[in-house]
Amino acid sequence: CFVVIVAASDIYDGAVNLIQYLFPKEEELYNGRYPNSLLTLFYPYTLLRDVVLDQPVDKENDVPFFWHLHKSDEIIVKRVLTDCYGLELVELNTLESIEKAKEVNLAARKSKNFVVTSPLIREAITIFTPEHFGRMFAFFRHPLDYDLHENLPTFPDKDNWLTRYLSDIHEGPIEFKQLGVAKHVVRETSVVGTVDKMSKSLFRMGEYFGWKFKQGSEEEGKMCIEEAVNADNIKEKWILDHESEEWHKFYKMNKYDCQLYEIAQSAWRAQIQTVIPYKTQLSRIEPDEDER
Repeated sequence: CFVVIVAASDIYDGAVNLIQYLFPKEEELYNGRYPNSLLTLFYPYTLLRDVVLDQPVDKENDVPFFWHLHKSDEIIVKRVLTDCYGLELVELNTLESIEKAKEVNLAARKSKNFVVTSPLIREAITIFTPEHFGRMFAFFRHPLDYDLHENLPTFPDKDNWLTRYLSDIHEGPIEFKQLGVAKHVVRETSVVGTVDKMSKSLFRMGEYFGWKFKQGSEEEGKMCIEEAVNADNIKEKWILDHESEEWHKFYKMNKYDCQLYEIAQSAWRAQIQTVIPYKTQLSRIEPDEDER
């Protein structure tokens, strides 16, 4: 038989390590909305609010975040944010600017009359904290119409770019697990806009965040949005024959991104009822007269 001699110090060190593993210090945890068991899969998206469940918008602490993955969307939306809503833009288009934003603790900035913008979603949202979550809005389009920002990465595998980017799986096969992560970003963390309903999307976003039109009246504000959209919006591409060899080849290569687009369209329709104006959000948390 063998006799194993273990020093008391080793037992102590082992116990300490076990306790630290089971009960880590708060600063050692991933930051975010979910219990620890879910953080690894969805981090860093846990630093974004659930746009439906986390209503009303916390205007004192939440930070509006515009994720612009397409160049033409960036032009239109930024014009609307500045010219129609009179908001300041904090543009984080590079990794260097994102690091500077972290250094100055941008998310804790007292004035919230600004919108953080970036094409680099995974890196940019790490500037947010549990005290100052990001609240994201973004536009989604069919893979036929991708117009990706020049600072976004390209991948060795050329299929399903958006699913790969959101799930952080850049090469090799992707499956429903990766699509599930991308679905989570669209459904839960995004006030969804689509290019075929761009004006309505921008108006809904403004109402959701409680932004006031720079022009004063709602009619003039809507006209401002329409002018920006009509000046630069894209014409969508179509493959009309879904039985054609061209379509089958395209869909086989990009089926997850095609499904993600359909999910975005479904989310847009659902948010007609679930993403509500800021005034209505506030009215729903005020107690009824019987409860006072």
